[in-house]
Amino acid sequence: MLPRTGSKRTLDQMVRHNAHRIGDSLALVDAPDRPLWADGPPRRMTWLQVDAAVSAVASRFVEMGLPNDAIVCVQGLNSTDTLIGILGCIRAGMVPAVMPVTFEADAVVAVAGRLDAKAILSARKLGQDQPLRMLWHLSRESPADIRFVGAFGPNLPSGIVSFEDCLSFPRSGSITRLARLDAPEDDLAIITFDPGPDCTFAVARSHTEWIVAASLFVDGLGLSRNARLLSTMMPVSLAGLASGMVPWLVSGCRLVLHQPFDAIVLGVQMARHDITHVVLPDPVLQAALADRLLDESTLQAVAGLTREPHRAVVLPRMAYTPRYFAAIGEIGIVPLGLNPDGRMKLPAFFPSAMKDSALSDSGPLVEARVGQDGHLGLRGTQIPPAAIDMSVGNVPFPISADGWVMTHYPAVPTDDGLLITGERFAASSASRRPSAEPPETIGGTLAGPRQRREFAHEEALAGAA
Repeated sequence: MLPRTGSKRTLDQMVRHNAHRIGDSLALVDAPDRPLWADGPPRRMTWLQVDAAVSAVASRFVEMGLPNDAIVCVQGLNSTDTLIGILGCIRAGMVPAVMPVTFEADAVVAVAGRLDAKAILSARKLGQDQPLRMLWHLSRESPADIRFVGAFGPNLPSGIVSFEDCLSFPRSGSITRLARLDAPEDDLAIITFDPGPDCTFAVARSHTEWIVAASLFVDGLGLSRNARLLSTMMPVSLAGLASGMVPWLVSGCRLVLHQPFDAIVLGVQMARHDITHVVLPDPVLQAALADRLLDESTLQAVAGLTREPHRAVVLPRMAYTPRYFAAIGEIGIVPLGLNPDGRMKLPAFFPSAMKDSALSDSGPLVEARVGQDGHLGLRGTQIPPAAIDMSVGNVPFPISADGWVMTHYPAVPTDDGLLITGERFAASSASRRPSAEPPETIGGTLAGPRQRREFAHEEALAGAA
């Protein structure tokens, strides 16, 4: 787990720390059915191999001339490639913006333009899709400053920068391109995307904010260096990253990846790796319980993640500890408890993360309330202080002056918490993906706890001057 010292770390520093401390331990494992939905055989990587591959990816970004703080759009499945790509961006001093695979090529390029991203990193094969040719052509036609499209996988189309050798034959050595000496843990780390009926927000979190969010799972599930964590969550959202990649880095455990969802493969992975901890979305959790896939004697804790807390089913009593969490869009993750009427409730207050650590004095992890409009509001150390609209409407982020973010979940208060009573955006039209049309304004601001950072093309800035 995170060392109980006065020092704070970035996500990259945690990779280095684990490589130095437990370098020969098995760290990262692909699903055995990887060849069905991605290129290449399943990978098994030690912490030293992870560290070397991260450095190789970072070196490739530096070789391609990307500047410090450049945004790189990353799109991938639940595989070693995706995690190494994200961490390689961070080690190179850049900010990965992780794209759901539901974003088609036109949407990826459009969002990259609005973020002023300098590169796109994907894969030759994403399930049944092979998006690289379209990504390359659209990026060439875009007025945005997208300097290259890179990818993992063999036999890449002409014009695509290969990153495959970074994983197959990583070079030795390390990249030390960390420019900030003053509290780098408060710099922007990863951007995710929160879709709604009228807009999609780009939400950026610092290293500290990601670690605080992940502490729910590290502390709540009791993850340690000896744990073997099975994650079925895609690493493209707050829920997926805060329950998978970041707890893996914090605890130094073994992370076993599962591309959702195959019951037979899940059962094989549970038995083969003697899984001790598993994180499952609510529908998969219910199916796994019905198929008795969670009866392994090695299991110590199971976490269920839901985006619909009002429909969450209470887990039966088991030999291990069941826990439930609600993913409130990209705004925050909150633990759920049992209300006397049998429904799942949210606490009104959840204390600081990681007791006795350097983060223990950072304030409450999350506070919840019901606003005057009858919707759930959240604030706390894991809640983003700002986000920018990716549509052409320039919709303001719904945050109040005192830090409360409106979530659009209908809720009612209880004696010691809150109950979510319906779906998010229930009163709005169905969600839509980002438009591929050129935006009217291509500038915006992402604010972190210590800094503000502008993303805009030079001509947009000049026009505003």
